[in-house]
Amino acid sequence: MQRFLGPLVALSLAAPLATQAAEPEQTSSLGGFSYHGTLSIGTTDMKPGPGIGFADVTFGVPLTSRAPLTFEFGTYLFSLDGKRPHETYAAFAWDGRYKLGALRPAYDAVLPSVFEDTAPFLAYSRAEYTRAYNTVEAMRRTAVPWGLSAEGSAGGFDWIVSLHDASKGDFRSASAALTWNGDSYRLMAAVESVWTGENDHIATSSKFGGTYLFDRGEVGLAYLHPEANERPDAVAWHMRVPLADRIGMEAMGEFTEDATDDAYGLAVDYSFREFGKVTIAATDGALHPGLHATYSLKF
Repeated sequence: MQRFLGPLVALSLAAPLATQAAEPEQTSSLGGFSYHGTLSIGTTDMKPGPGIGFADVTFGVPLTSRAPLTFEFGTYLFSLDGKRPHETYAAFAWDGRYKLGALRPAYDAVLPSVFEDTAPFLAYSRAEYTRAYNTVEAMRRTAVPWGLSAEGSAGGFDWIVSLHDASKGDFRSASAALTWNGDSYRLMAAVESVWTGENDHIATSSKFGGTYLFDRGEVGLAYLHPEANERPDAVAWHMRVPLADRIGMEAMGEFTEDATDDAYGLAVDYSFREFGKVTIAATDGALHPGLHATYSLKF
């Protein structure tokens, strides 16, 4: 734990008093057809081919006007030269709360990679630190699990649980995530347990952390225990501050307990309001230094 004290102290000293409430992700709709997510395209010098694309999207189609039954489909995908590592989702949803099919694991509902918005290639190459075993197996070995999930809210809490079974990958998993929404902060935690197809326990991953918002900026901190994905424990942190009306700067990093797989960087972005933003980032760490340029759109 001494390995993590420096980043923890530095982050706590740098965090200003939060004055703005955290806002949950909004879903848009058009003629009953719902959609939300993130799309990005960019370039990086951290891989042989320069281009990289990223999509984390979900769409919903109502099946009947007599009942709250919809069909949801989407993907968590990285587009690299010559390959498209991804997880595909397709599920029936009742009242938006109960789902059955190839669905998103609860573990992925909170605390995504600090590099997703600034350096997507690092979010891909380091997916094992923050993503569910389900998601990693689908991306790396095309093992797509089926399952069911339930979610809801109670007071300031949002919760989600999910169960999965993958015959191709010969594993089963259960995960849960919880979010506490405060006036100017958000606290999050998730856990995932994995078993073999014969019900022998493999490992349990967990993560917990929080985000504070202040005057168009934010600071976040998380502890990652990715045991199921066979990675060392790590501390992830990020801080975003506004430099001008449409310009922001962000520092981010993941620091492993054994100091063998760190990654960190600095990014500057320019916002086009509802038309997305452009981000320029420089990163370093165990892999090698990298430069990244990304256009991203959230909807």
